[in-house]
Amino acid sequence: MTHPSRFLSCFTALLVLLTSSFPVWADQGKDLFDKQCAGCHSIGGGDGGGPDLKGVAEKRPADWLVRVIVEPDKLTAAKDPVQAELVKNFGFEMPNLGISADDAKKVIAYLAGAGGAAASTSSTPAAEKSETAVTPELIAQGKALFTGSSRFAKGGAPCLSCHPFTYPGIAGGNLSNADLSASYKKMGDSGMKGALKALKFPIMKKIYADRPLTDDEITALMALFKDSATQKGGGGSAAFPLTGGILFVVLLLTLALYKRRIR
Repeated sequence: MTHPSRFLSCFTALLVLLTSSFPVWADQGKDLFDKQCAGCHSIGGGDGGGPDLKGVAEKRPADWLVRVIVEPDKLTAAKDPVQAELVKNFGFEMPNLGISADDAKKVIAYLAGAGGAAASTSSTPAAEKSETAVTPELIAQGKALFTGSSRFAKGGAPCLSCHPFTYPGIAGGNLSNADLSASYKKMGDSGMKGALKALKFPIMKKIYADRPLTDDEITALMALFKDSATQKGGGGSAAFPLTGGILFVVLLLTLALYKRRIR
């Protein structure tokens, strides 16, 4: 039989070991978060490509958080109600990034510990984040990059190769089901920008692993997507009034000529 004092000393040693390792896990979790998660998620900065994770360690059970990080696809397939609501709200499930359960626990330790407090003071509030400017020049640049008439600086494949897109002069691909003309509306400015920076979705992750988009390229694509979503500038709504105006003028001229002939 184990003596009570010996058991107590072993338990105390284990507790000290766990509590001393927590800051180390949190530090490692911060590195993982910055590398794998920060493109779509903030901590206290508002929703982006994914939900704001401030306080998530208090809202969700630890085992659920591990699952959503390690196997989000399986969580969706299992029809988990929380996951289903997230997919509905953001328009897609979080991609499977190949993160191990141990690394997921490190990320959670960061979110539960210093991560939340540090980010709440350093992150830019969602309301203060700058909105993407839309100019004819940026739209033209974005269109050229999307279609591939201008190459990405790092050599990545043009968006047209895979994505459908509803925009005058562009007929997108069909490899992906994600129609980018609707993505901006679903994800918003910061979310779309985060997704373009991260490019963590399974196929894109392989294609752009060593070919990230530059900030200028992201700005140009964002202008195109925003113009498509709002149907302003170079979008379809501008073309229709112009065409309608021309037809109206032609009709008036035709009527005037007809009246002259019958007199």
